[in-house]
Amino acid sequence: MNRRLLQGGLVLFCLFALPFGCKKDKADRAKEELKVERKKREESSEKYKEVLQSLAEERKRAENLERVLMELGERLEKQGKPLPEEVGKLKAKEKEKKKEEAHEKGVEKLLELGNQFYSRGNYPAAREVYSSVLELGASDPTVYTRLGRCCIEAKEYDKAISFLENAVAQLKEKGTKEQLGPLYNNLGWLYTEKKKFKEAEKTYLEAVKLDPKHANAYYNLGLLYDLHLKDELGAIECFERYIELKGERSSSAKKRLAEIRQR
Repeated sequence: MNRRLLQGGLVLFCLFALPFGCKKDKADRAKEELKVERKKREESSEKYKEVLQSLAEERKRAENLERVLMELGERLEKQGKPLPEEVGKLKAKEKEKKKEEAHEKGVEKLLELGNQFYSRGNYPAAREVYSSVLELGASDPTVYTRLGRCCIEAKEYDKAISFLENAVAQLKEKGTKEQLGPLYNNLGWLYTEKKKFKEAEKTYLEAVKLDPKHANAYYNLGLLYDLHLKDELGAIECFERYIELKGERSSSAKKRLAEIRQR
């Protein structure tokens, strides 16, 4: 009887001890794997540091070599002796670099001046300065946008369209709705002025597709449908959306809605 009890106790002990042993083994294996993984990360980190150090040293050596060659070139120039080929290349590179820096600074100064004229409402002067910026090879959507506004003020709508189309082309992929929305709206208005009604419709639709809360685009599209494309249902939908968005000309939109429904 005691022997049976003893055997039973041993069996129970084994049943309880086995899972505990398994858990311990798993925990030990996990610790080992963690150590291995940590070691790999440390080794990778060390290699990365070595590469960075090597690059820094290489860059320093290159800079020192350039400095020595430039000093040599200056001495030879003073002595009236011909420059070695490598020194000549470095001199040309330095000259080109200074030329590019001067060009960039010149463009920056012109942009500052153009922005000053533009902010004061002196559009003819701003237009002249911004045109010079483009002639220097700069390509900036803001410059194209502001040139478009300058041309609108001068009632030169064809040129304004060209500038705004350039701005849209530059911003189309990475521009924000705050940048593109007003551009589309202004282009739509310009197309309407030039009696390009289908282009205007397409452009206004781009504006509201990009920003469904662009109230002004809805209002202008409503006018386009009502006055030029003879699409009363389209006009009603646009004016209703404009009122829903609480646009500043909501009273005018309501009046037009009433007129359309009375026809």
